[in-house]
Amino acid sequence: MHSSILLANEASERLSKVLSPEKISLFGTKIMVNPTFYSAFVVMLILVVTAIIIRLTVIRRMKNVPGKIQKILEMLVGGFGKMAEGKYQNFVGCYIFISAIYIGLGTLIELFGFRPIMSDINACVTMGLSTFFLINFYGFRAHGFNRLKHFMNPINLITDVAVPVSMSFRLFGSIVSGVLITELVYSFIITSFVVPAIVSVITTLFHALIQAYVFATLSSLFIREAVE
Repeated sequence: MHSSILLANEASERLSKVLSPEKISLFGTKIMVNPTFYSAFVVMLILVVTAIIIRLTVIRRMKNVPGKIQKILEMLVGGFGKMAEGKYQNFVGCYIFISAIYIGLGTLIELFGFRPIMSDINACVTMGLSTFFLINFYGFRAHGFNRLKHFMNPINLITDVAVPVSMSFRLFGSIVSGVLITELVYSFIITSFVVPAIVSVITTLFHALIQAYVFATLSSLFIREAVE
């Protein structure tokens, strides 16, 4: 009984640390930041460097008869472009494409010892507000001030406000649940040897792919609805 209580307390402490991680120094300065700051920094660095390399190599050498890398790029761009069908397809397609990659990499980075970016509610709220801004931006751009009539209906107003809230908390809850599952597995001696490696990889891959796809799909649907 006593050992069970100790195990429960230990698991509770580990879970509380997952939900409220200790802040760390910003590049050795006195400024304290959330550990996800470094995760976001690394992911953005990877994306920028990769984009520069692709721009200087693959894109400059594109041909009418595409090679393997060009085919993959065209498939990705075309796929997200179809998700963002409509008048503003080019920019919206780019937005949902980079959002999906950012969420996916920001979750997969957990496999390399970093804290997932979306385990920070602030990052999730930022993503939700970004989509909310584009929904209304393109809504006003497509319909002008007639878009204001949409907000005259209280139901529409509540629905629109609920969009960034639901998207943010759905993303946050899914990513944090994966981290919590891994921590729970680690907290028990019986399952703390081989199982965590398998569980963490499976849950991380699952959440990375699913949440990236769900966020991209919802963003494209809401923006398309505002434009139509």
